[in-house]
Amino acid sequence: MDSARVLGAEKVIAIDKETYRLGMAAAQGYTTINFEDTDVRSALLELTGGRGPDKCIDAVGLEATHGASHVHLYDRAKQAVRSETDRPHALRQAILSCRSGGVVSVIGVYGGMIDKFPAGAWMNRSLTLRTGQCHVHKYTERLLGLIEQGKIDPTRIITHRLPLSEAPTGYDLFKNKKDRCEKVVLKP
Repeated sequence: MDSARVLGAEKVIAIDKETYRLGMAAAQGYTTINFEDTDVRSALLELTGGRGPDKCIDAVGLEATHGASHVHLYDRAKQAVRSETDRPHALRQAILSCRSGGVVSVIGVYGGMIDKFPAGAWMNRSLTLRTGQCHVHKYTERLLGLIEQGKIDPTRIITHRLPLSEAPTGYDLFKNKKDRCEKVVLKP
């Protein structure tokens, strides 16, 4: 979200279900949507004058846990028989919500096969789909410069600092959203 702001985004919208993460986003001036109590696509259309966001980022990937109940059940059944490996709720939502001619970027990780991919919406609405893991070395120098200039402060999302010997505890806290955990820094 901070990167989008630094790159000139007029409005950045955070979509999540964890109230503490939505609170962190709101405290930085971002618009928030809790997908458990709001229809995301309708809210995005309302927030963008009916056209949808210019750009959508799927930062969740195969670990998405939400979606329409009937589609969620379909995905779970496909996963049970190993004919689908991922949970593409966030990707489907991004493609269906993005404005025509917009960009959908996927930084969330997908590991295999997905079904019910909205290829028609992607193609017929001229969406650009960008994907891939971050090329860290390409961006490190620029990001460090932004940190040094005070334009980005990554320390504000660190919620836990633990000794390296407590790494399993840190992973458990993060994975299971315990103790309002957002990011863990392990110290040797």
